[in-house]
Amino acid sequence: MQPAQEMQAVHDKLVEVLAASSSLYLATASDKSIWNSGAFYAELSPFTLTLVLESHGITLRNLMANSTSAIVIAPDGPFQPFLQGAAQAIVRDATGKEATIEALLRKEPQVEPLLKAGPVEAVELQVSRWRVTDVSAGWLPGKELTPGAVSPPRE
Repeated sequence: MQPAQEMQAVHDKLVEVLAASSSLYLATASDKSIWNSGAFYAELSPFTLTLVLESHGITLRNLMANSTSAIVIAPDGPFQPFLQGAAQAIVRDATGKEATIEALLRKEPQVEPLLKAGPVEAVELQVSRWRVTDVSAGWLPGKELTPGAVSPPRE
């Protein structure tokens, strides 16, 4: 497989796993704590995810102190395709929060009670690097993918 074809295959697998799942694990760290939490997400693009976090939770507090985070999306365990990523978090404004909630409800309507359970803030994760692992395809270690590694389709 040519390098461009391989990168396209990795990109396609990334998009497939993102679409097939709605939850991720988010690892964060600050000077005061290291924390891992689960969250529901919606993808705005393969390299931009949006989610909500508790307004007064450890995860958001860590991201406010250190916007760097790590992501794991493993919908069916380690022997099915899974994703690991590095991202920068940005807390969204009120308009962005509305857009995040709409995107989450479109992707996973069952999250509605979680959105009403308490005050939440919307966060956008700008992924700088994905590692896409697919053991059955021989991608072990996983294949790295960065923004711009695959050219957009021509119209």
